[in-house]
Amino acid sequence: MGILDRIERGLDRGVTSIFSPGRGQLKPLDLAQGLKRECDDQIQVLDRTRTLAPNAYSVYLHSVDYDRFASWQETLVEELERVVVEHADKQRYMFVGGVSVTLERDDEVRQGRFETESRTERGSVAPATSSMQSAPGGHPILEIDEQQYLLTGAITVIGRGGDADIILEDTGVSRHHIELRAEDGGIVVATDLGSTNGTYVDGERIRTPVTLRDRSLIKIGRTRMTILLPDATPGAGQ
Repeated sequence: MGILDRIERGLDRGVTSIFSPGRGQLKPLDLAQGLKRECDDQIQVLDRTRTLAPNAYSVYLHSVDYDRFASWQETLVEELERVVVEHADKQRYMFVGGVSVTLERDDEVRQGRFETESRTERGSVAPATSSMQSAPGGHPILEIDEQQYLLTGAITVIGRGGDADIILEDTGVSRHHIELRAEDGGIVVATDLGSTNGTYVDGERIRTPVTLRDRSLIKIGRTRMTILLPDATPGAGQ
């Protein structure tokens, strides 16, 4: 349970007391709801199975409201990122980069109000069509739950954290669980990032970096992933 959940249920009285007094004062839960609305309003439907949501969000606040959040801004931002990730997961939206939320001063915004802005910032992944059977353009493809991600960056971090390149809503996955590194010659190397529950490649737990084969099965937490290597031919990597 995140801190915003605890505030909503009145369980975190120390923080709740800061934001409760005064009718019309802006509260953290207001920001969370605003970000979810922004996410829904700015989606892009790519096809019947893939809906892209923005992954970079700015919240504009009057200086008075900004200062009220200042003492725990880092924690608040982390919680707001979590809210966006969980909302997108429930709606089956996808991102093309890690989720980020920033709070900005803007005295043109009325005190007690806020404005949101969002955009899509590509990280190390891009949407791939579900019909792809091999990786085009020299980029590997990662299949997760019938969704495909084109790994366009040299390094792709997968985990539960909002700043991961591919975000998984899986409690068995660490915030930064596994790194996939693309090397010359279409080689992809998987490295466990000190995760709690480990990383398994083709049924074996890996403890050092491992070079993946075409269609290697990766398991982290309850999530299963398949790697498709560029220009792979039958029997490649055997």
